[in-house]
Amino acid sequence: MKKMLFLFLSCFTLAACNQNTSSPQQNTQTQTKAKPIIETTADCLTDTQEILSKIDQKSSIQQLSSANFVLKKCIKTLNHAQLYTLLETTDKMYARFLTTTSGDDSLTGLNAYGYAKFYPENAQDLGYNTAESIKKTLPKRDQYLMDQIGKEYIQFLDIGEGYFDLKRHPLYVADLFASYLPEAEAVFIRRMAQDNSDILYSDAAISIPWQTLVERALFWEKYLEKYPNSRFNQDAKNLFHEYEYLSFMGSDNSDTFGFSNGHYVVESEEVLPALKWLAKQPHSKIAEKARIFLDYTAKNYATIGDQDYDKQHESLIKLLKLTPSNYEIDCHTGALCKKNP
Repeated sequence: MKKMLFLFLSCFTLAACNQNTSSPQQNTQTQTKAKPIIETTADCLTDTQEILSKIDQKSSIQQLSSANFVLKKCIKTLNHAQLYTLLETTDKMYARFLTTTSGDDSLTGLNAYGYAKFYPENAQDLGYNTAESIKKTLPKRDQYLMDQIGKEYIQFLDIGEGYFDLKRHPLYVADLFASYLPEAEAVFIRRMAQDNSDILYSDAAISIPWQTLVERALFWEKYLEKYPNSRFNQDAKNLFHEYEYLSFMGSDNSDTFGFSNGHYVVESEEVLPALKWLAKQPHSKIAEKARIFLDYTAKNYATIGDQDYDKQHESLIKLLKLTPSNYEIDCHTGALCKKNP
């Protein structure tokens, strides 16, 4: 085994021995924080992949940090294809490290802990005084992971309806990989990491301001114009169509418009200002659609009744040539789009 791998495995073995004599929480304090000095080798991809494969649900945060340190040294030497190979390896590494045994049901396990932590005034609804008292009921590994939130890109995110997600923050891919990729790919990843730092949907409702929504639609329109041959061209199209559709039609629990007394009524006070801003943007096809939408919905239709909602809904979709979202692809979790399982 090359020097790089030997040094890491020595650190890994030492950390594992420490775990046998102390709890995960104690390891956080007792394990050395020193980074191993690594000499990049010609075969760093293979060596780094093997190092990353050693990280699992029993590893400490120090071992994960050491693996990421080796990764950063290796990335600089890799070609385009190798970068994506290593990126996929990091996905699997974090999935293993963040494996939990509680939290599958809403308001139990990790979800109960998150509910009480994010909304402490509601802790008593679950029969507890504080989030810390809930944490003590969790398996030891899950308790340990809760203590690592905010370290090594570990994120604990409220995803709505009483559920919380323990995940790798999307900025990990942007910070570690984007600088070594072609411009179109780097721009895509950085924007995805920025937008997906928080959720888009919560209980079928849009969770971001409408102004942010239309700005995202405009961004992806411009991205497709500037980078027509991007590796992520299809993903960018899906994102543009989704944000465009949401901007004009909303979602199940965030309707853009309704009907009252025979005319259109915009449901939210933030929708009209956002669409009026969009309509003023130059050199944009979606801006043209915003102008059409505003003109169309400003008209009164004496024959329109509530029973005609679906008909008018479909009429607007056809008029604006909107494309419904592709729910087979998840583009709202990480820095890259993934097929839904």
